[in-house]
Amino acid sequence: MLLRCLCNFYFLQFFHEVVDGLCGHRQPRFQDYAKVWNIGEWFTVINSTQKVFKTAVKCNATTEQLLKVLDSVPTDYQKVILDCYNVRKDDIRRTLVENTAAISQAHLTDFDWKLKLAMASDKLASVHEPLLTLDLDLQEEQGKKSISVEMNEDELKRMITSLEAANKAVLQLKS
Repeated sequence: MLLRCLCNFYFLQFFHEVVDGLCGHRQPRFQDYAKVWNIGEWFTVINSTQKVFKTAVKCNATTEQLLKVLDSVPTDYQKVILDCYNVRKDDIRRTLVENTAAISQAHLTDFDWKLKLAMASDKLASVHEPLLTLDLDLQEEQGKKSISVEMNEDELKRMITSLEAANKAVLQLKS
């Protein structure tokens, strides 16, 4: 395994630098480890190390679960990785949440809905179509913004299906 090339002193420093990089701070530099790995190995080690930390934090992994993932790593290195994980998991979680929240600056603060029955329109004398009016209040950096959407039954069903799919995706990410 590529991690076996690293001596114990640099091992602890390396993992904290990887977490620093994950959290948006100074990342480990290839020049500092060029004697240990070539450039291809370097990217493999960095990417897989970040993936282990991210996955462990997303899954809220216990020590036992993380040890199963690290079963191919020598025991003394496992301890260093676990120590780093236990000390820095809150930093990693905060960064992952901030990165997720940064996707959109707006968030829902309130909503209101009304169900109406359209009896007629300018083109038809008799429609009898239910319409839903959905008012969304969003908080953005510039202030509050209100959005009003009117949907017929088919549009409402499509929106509900989309929201259920989004909820399912979120639940899968949590588990």
